[in-house]
Amino acid sequence: MEGDYLLEIFEILEEKIYELVETVNSLKKTNEELTIKLKEKEEEARGLKREMDNLLGEKEQVKQKVAHLIKCVEAL
Repeated sequence: MEGDYLLEIFEILEEKIYELVETVNSLKKTNEELTIKLKEKEEEARGLKREMDNLLGEKEQVKQKVAHLIKCVEAL
């Protein structure tokens, strides 16, 4: 009788261990997927920063041209 009880406990423990292993594997897979997504988003952010820097440079050039045109018009 006690042997049956111990066997039942070991079976429950074995089942819990298998569930834990499945959970760990699932979490590893999710972590890998999220790591890939994070790298993609980081690259996207770098691209957007480059684009923003370019646009800010263009804005400054336009600002200087407008200021020059205003001076030309004022000179007339």
